[in-house]
Amino acid sequence: MSDDRRSRPRRVLASLAAVVGVGTRLVLDALVVGLWVLFLTLLFLSTNWPRWLFYALLLGGVGLYVQFTAWWGGSTSGS
Repeated sequence: MSDDRRSRPRRVLASLAAVVGVGTRLVLDALVVGLWVLFLTLLFLSTNWPRWLFYALLLGGVGLYVQFTAWWGGSTSGS
């Protein structure tokens, strides 16, 4: 019984740390993608390049970001 009472705060702290970690990751991802969109938008508005190139670079940049940062989250879906 006493072991259960001692482990409960540890589990709560571990859960809180996991929630904070996920929240931090989401905010960081949104910030990076938002800055990428802002950069591309300003670049394409000033240069008048074709719209298809904008979307190709937008999707390609987000895809590369996801590819290079996928291991940060500790995903085990592939194992």
